Amino acid sequence: HCICIHCKYVTNCSAYYFVEQQHGQPHINKTPSWEPRDGSPTINVHIRPDEDKKTENELGKMWQEHEEETRRAEESYAESNDGQQAEEDTALFGSTQYDLSGTTSYEYDVIECEDFVEEKDMWVNNMPEEIRLANPDFVPT
Repeated sequence: HCICIHCKYVTNCSAYYFVEQQHGQPHINKTPSWEPRDGSPTINVHIRPDEDKKTENELGKMWQEHEEETRRAEESYAESNDGQQAEEDTALFGSTQYDLSGTTSYEYDVIECEDFVEEKDMWVNNMPEEIRLANPDFVPT
């Protein structure tokens, strides 16, 4: 969990600005002027594949549509080759593309800072209005 949400300096900190930028979230301060001392803070970066079913769903869809895609690919090949059928080892390409790449999420948490001064709920009390309106029940971690 990010310690910045309970830090006195979160509303004007350039390091926290970086964390916001990495998360693609609105900035609490668009022009922070305070910087933690050199060598601080320590930021943990958690890299993990998303746990959603997108890739699994795409793979299932591909298998469901396999026979129809194969038939269309064979017809397309025949049309492009004067009616000749494709040889057994000819690569055929269907018209539908499937995204099997999956996605990866990155979580940035400041876990240590030499300049940390505790001020409970500093971030919550100053969170950007865009976040407050879009997520009225938002609880930062």
